[in-house]
Amino acid sequence: MSENGESPISDLEREFIDEQKGEGALSLNISDGSEKSYLGYDLNLEDVEALYFDGIGVPRWESLEGTTVEQKTALYWERFNDRMDKYPLIGRTRDTDEKVEYTSDEMPSLSLECEQVSSGTSNAKALRAAQKISLAAERAASKQAGLVLTPTQSLDPWRA
Repeated sequence: MSENGESPISDLEREFIDEQKGEGALSLNISDGSEKSYLGYDLNLEDVEALYFDGIGVPRWESLEGTTVEQKTALYWERFNDRMDKYPLIGRTRDTDEKVEYTSDEMPSLSLECEQVSSGTSNAKALRAAQKISLAAERAASKQAGLVLTPTQSLDPWRA
């Protein structure tokens, strides 16, 4: 622990912090009311896509069989819901334009969902995305706090 009671930043967290930042991502923030809530890294659109398609197994649109858009849409949502029923907390991160909030009580379950994704995939990008969320959940749990994922284009003050 550092002098201010913070756990030291791991090499993996440093990698996440050093990634290029941009719009179309969710900033990971500890929601404990402190001034320094932003963890320094984001869950970007590529992370979300890898997590959903390559980690959880949500079908890609082009893989669906159907002759009409309506058929493909119905099939997509049927398969999406079938997969995501096992990951209700991760499932909240489906849109990088929407703020997502997790309570402190949800941190153990969120970490467990990330572990389940990690143990079920060998895709490096999906693993990395699950690690980002898992590390953020661990940081929040250590402070008995929740997480807020804020769209990077938002004017919300959560992101420093």
